[in-house]
Amino acid sequence: MNAYHNTNRCPALRFRVRVAAALATLALLALTGCANWSYEQIRLGQSPKDYARILPAETSRKTALGLCHLSEDRLGHRDALVVLLANDRRVAGKLWARHFGRKWRLGGAERGFRLVGELDPELYGVAGSGPLDTLRAVAGELTDYRGEKLALDAHAWVAAGLVRLMQRWPGVRDSGVSSQRLDELLDLVPGGGTARLEIDDRGVYHLEYEQGRTR
Repeated sequence: MNAYHNTNRCPALRFRVRVAAALATLALLALTGCANWSYEQIRLGQSPKDYARILPAETSRKTALGLCHLSEDRLGHRDALVVLLANDRRVAGKLWARHFGRKWRLGGAERGFRLVGELDPELYGVAGSGPLDTLRAVAGELTDYRGEKLALDAHAWVAAGLVRLMQRWPGVRDSGVSSQRLDELLDLVPGGGTARLEIDDRGVYHLEYEQGRTR
C-alpha cells in the first residue's frame, strides 16, 4: 500500500501532517522574519490589489517611490524592505536589506549586512540606462526622500547596500548620492563584502551584497 493511499485512509494522520507542516512554516517565519516572507510574496509586475495587504501596516509606509517596511526582531536583526512602483503602481523593483549586530557580555561583537533585490528597468522607466546608472538613480532617489523617520531609515539601509555593492566594481566612484549623505551611509554598512549583479533573459536585474555574519 503506497504512502499516499495510507494517508488518505487515515484522517488522524492527515491532521498530524497538516499540523507538522504548519509548525514548520511558523518556525521558518520565526527564524527568517516577516520581511523575508513579504519579500518572497511581492513579485515584479504585481498590481496594487495583489500587494496591498502583504506588508504589515504598523511597520510599513507609503512614499512617493512606493512602499517601505522597517522592523527589528529579538535576535538583533534589523530588516528594511523597499518596493519601487512604476507609474501605473505596478511593482517595478523590490530591495531587502538585513543588518545584524550583536554585542557579547564579555566583550566583542558580531556585525553583518546583506542586500538582495530585483529590478525591472522597463517597468521602472530606465530601460535605456545601464545597470550601474540605474542603481545610482535608485540610490539617489532613496536618499533624496524627505519624510517620516521609519521611511527615512528604511531607505537609508537599502541605499547603503546599493552604494557598497557599486563600490565592488573597479573604477566606480559615483554612487549617485550626495557627499553628505554618502558618509552617513558608509557608517551604516561595512565595505569589502561580496557583490553580485546579473541580468536574466527578461532583462530583470538580480543583485546581492553580503558582508559578515547575517544569520
